[in-house]
Amino acid sequence: MGKPKKPRTPLDQLPIEARLKIKKYSSDACNAAIHGQHIPVALGYELTRLSVIRGIRHHHGFAQELRGVTPEFTRALNARDIMSGIIPTISKPDETPYCIWHPDVPDEGALRALVQRYPQMLYHAARACAVAGYIDLYKELDPLPEVHVAEEASYASVERSNKGSQEIYQRTTSQQVKFAIMNDYTRTVDINDPRVAFLNGDTAVFSSLGGGREHVDPKEISYFYREPGDRHYTSNYFNITEDWGIDDHNHEAPDAPESYFPLLYGPLPIDLPPVNKDKLIVMAAYLGDIDRYARLHRPQMVRGEFFCIIRGIYHNSFWAKWWSTQITQDATTRFSEFETKQIQRAINARRIMSDDITWVTAGTPKDLLPMNIWFPGRACAETYERLARIRPGMLRQCLHACIVADYPEMWDKVLLLSSARPANSQTAPAESETQELKLQQLSRVVGPAMWMEAKASHNDHYRRDIAAAVPDKLESVEREFSYVSRSLFLMTSKEWYFPRSDRTHRWVDRNDPVHVALRDQGEHDGVSVRIPSLDFAIFARDAVGVDHDIWRNEKDGRLELDEVYDLLEEAEASHRSVAQS
Repeated sequence: MGKPKKPRTPLDQLPIEARLKIKKYSSDACNAAIHGQHIPVALGYELTRLSVIRGIRHHHGFAQELRGVTPEFTRALNARDIMSGIIPTISKPDETPYCIWHPDVPDEGALRALVQRYPQMLYHAARACAVAGYIDLYKELDPLPEVHVAEEASYASVERSNKGSQEIYQRTTSQQVKFAIMNDYTRTVDINDPRVAFLNGDTAVFSSLGGGREHVDPKEISYFYREPGDRHYTSNYFNITEDWGIDDHNHEAPDAPESYFPLLYGPLPIDLPPVNKDKLIVMAAYLGDIDRYARLHRPQMVRGEFFCIIRGIYHNSFWAKWWSTQITQDATTRFSEFETKQIQRAINARRIMSDDITWVTAGTPKDLLPMNIWFPGRACAETYERLARIRPGMLRQCLHACIVADYPEMWDKVLLLSSARPANSQTAPAESETQELKLQQLSRVVGPAMWMEAKASHNDHYRRDIAAAVPDKLESVEREFSYVSRSLFLMTSKEWYFPRSDRTHRWVDRNDPVHVALRDQGEHDGVSVRIPSLDFAIFARDAVGVDHDIWRNEKDGRLELDEVYDLLEEAEASHRSVAQS
């Protein structure tokens, strides 16, 4: 007989340390934790632990047995105690909570006692004063003018008409020099080395913490683009409550009290007003505005930013040069390996279009060689020839570029670079032989995109050569057009250079005109990004007027092109009627 099996210990009776290794997702268990009812049995998933942290922060007395188990749990328990007026014993630096003002702000007595016991938490208390408007306590604490405290006070004074917060804001911003002592991205406070700073929209203000995202099975989460639009928490740039906003349902935080719109076409003030600067970051990247981007960008990318960086590199050589000094060879906390290589490839494309191929060698990694080397700029004919000589594997791209730029002589020359004719041949080839060698080479690289470009060209030289090179395959090349939507090149270069205006892309939103339309296939080496309607909205918004009654009747604050003109015609008719009477 075999040795009897030792009875298994029920999971809920295992030590907490053992349960931290058990990965099992349960929607009911996460909900119970969020509502402060039960600690899940399996705590191996970060998502489950985040649910517990959210429950701790919102329900005093919950999960006390987790104190000391991990620094994250202990910080959450200490934060909850402080918000409930209890000053905890903080024995280690990594047990000091960062946010002690959400979901509840401690009373003044608790904050005063906190600073007396832990002087290093002076700016935590000052931040709580800014949220609640404790102006007298703020004066008593007498902190340096700190930009996160000021931004917190700015939002509270506008959103909740808090006079105490308004006074804190004015006291801070009236100082000639302000400092960054807190850091909402890293959840750190550096009292010993304050950095001179200005208000730059880098604060996770109290109202922004009111949003939440429904938890989902960790196996369903996509990490590919790490976009905030994905279903989960990994892409947020702020996590001062350390729960990534996990909740049992989705709900949005309120919008920033002021519109970012005027800052799109005006100079940035020294201190940013209470706006969400994400769209300003996106536009700076889209246009390749180095000064704006260097000031505004966050440690992690916002939605659409990566695509706009690529687009900006293709369209702005200065932006490309700057990025060549910023990007490293390795993946970073800001960019994945895929994103890093995509940026490097875009830089190389811009360099080719600027007639610089000094960086290209026979050993340049293939995944750093771009596909699109002719839009939005066309290189000199000689550049494409030299490139094809150095890297014969780029023959297809060089030929495509010759069609776009209409370099028929270089088209012929490039095709003969790698012909099968022996290099030591002493006699010049006959014209018929030259044509044959050229067509043989062309037959190896022709594809749907090149054929489509050739047919769109006003010069039929390329179309005739392709037809002669693959006379029996033209039908199959045509049939492959059904797969062009899956390939890199969806349109001819003519459509890229001269895009048609589309009335469906003409609308105006009162407060949020920047809408980034993304595709993972397109003209910028596999990336396509559009910001439809913006150029129309820039003018039409003011033509309608931001205070017009029409905005109150529009649920989403959007007017289509026809609605804008109908509205303006009605206004003009009304003015004429008044003038005639």
